[in-house]
Amino acid sequence: MHTSSRSGFLAGMGLSFVLGFVVAWRIWSPGSAAPAATVNAPAPAPAPSAGMGQLAALWNDAPATAPAGSLEEIWAKGKSAKDDHQLQMEMQEQLREKAQADPAALRSLIQRFDNERDPKARALLKTVLSNIASPHVVALSARLAASGDAQQRQDAFDMLKQLSSNAPEVRQLLTQAMATEQSPAILSQAIAALTPSVVAAGEADAIVSQLSALAQHADPSVRSQSVLQLGQWDKSAQAEGRLQQALADQAPEVRQAAVTAIGEAGIRSDSMKAALLEIVRNHDASVQLKDGALHALERFSLSKDEFALYSQARTDLDPRLGQ
Repeated sequence: MHTSSRSGFLAGMGLSFVLGFVVAWRIWSPGSAAPAATVNAPAPAPAPSAGMGQLAALWNDAPATAPAGSLEEIWAKGKSAKDDHQLQMEMQEQLREKAQADPAALRSLIQRFDNERDPKARALLKTVLSNIASPHVVALSARLAASGDAQQRQDAFDMLKQLSSNAPEVRQLLTQAMATEQSPAILSQAIAALTPSVVAAGEADAIVSQLSALAQHADPSVRSQSVLQLGQWDKSAQAEGRLQQALADQAPEVRQAAVTAIGEAGIRSDSMKAALLEIVRNHDASVQLKDGALHALERFSLSKDEFALYSQARTDLDPRLGQ
C-alpha cells in the first residue's frame, strides 16, 4: 500500500479529474458570486477530459435553484413521521422520483445533503441519492472522495457502490483510492464499489494486479473484498492459485469470500473441487462456509461418491441454516 498524503491523493488522480467536479459544483452553487480577479489568483486548472467536461456542462446548463415547495413539503412530511417506517419509505421514493424528473430538484437535494448535519437525515439523503443513476451524483461522489474528511470519503464510496457505475472516470476514481486510501474501512468500500466490466486488457491487468496486492492486506475486510473482486476480474491462469490461497486464510470472512469467488470465477478444476469437498468434510468448518462450498460445488461435475457426500452434507446442513 502506498502511504502518500491526501495531497498526494489529489495529485495522483490528476487535477483535471477532481477539480473539474469542484469547479463545476461551485459554478452552480446558489448565491455564489464570480471571484474577482486578483494578482494572486491561481492559474486556471487544466482542461478536464471529455467525460469530466460533459459532467461540468451539466452543472452549467441546469437551473441555479430548485422550485420552492415540492421537496420541502415531502421532506417536512417525512420528518414529522420519523418513527413511521412506511411513511419514511414513501418519502424516499417521492424524493427520488422528484429528483429524477427535475434536474433542479436533484440539485436542491444534493445541496440539502451538503448542508445537513443530522446524521440520520444525512444517511436518508445518501440513500435517496444512491438510487439515482445520474452524472450529477457521480460528480458529488467524486468531490466527496477527494475530501480530507473520512466520513465524506466513506459516503462517496457508499454511493458509488449502490450506483454500480462502470464509467471509466468512476473506475479511475476507485483504482486511485485503492492505491492511496489508508483507512481499511474506506478502502474496503472503494474495492466493493468497483463494478466488473469489459475493459481493455491493459486496464484489466492493472486492476487485477491491484486486487492481488490488496488480497494480502493486513486487514481482513480489505482482503475479503479484494478476493470477491478477483473472482470477477481475474481470468488469468493465476486465478486458481490466488483463490486456493484465500481458502486457507486465517480470517473466516476471507475464506467465505474465496468460496463465493470460486463460483463466480468459473474455475472447474479437480484441485478446486477437492478443496471444496474438504470444506464439506471438515467438522470444524462454519455453517456459512459449508453452505458456500455446497453452492459452489453445484457448478462442478461430481462422481457418484462425491454426489453422495454433497447430498448428505446438504441434508445435515439445512436444519442448521435456519438457526
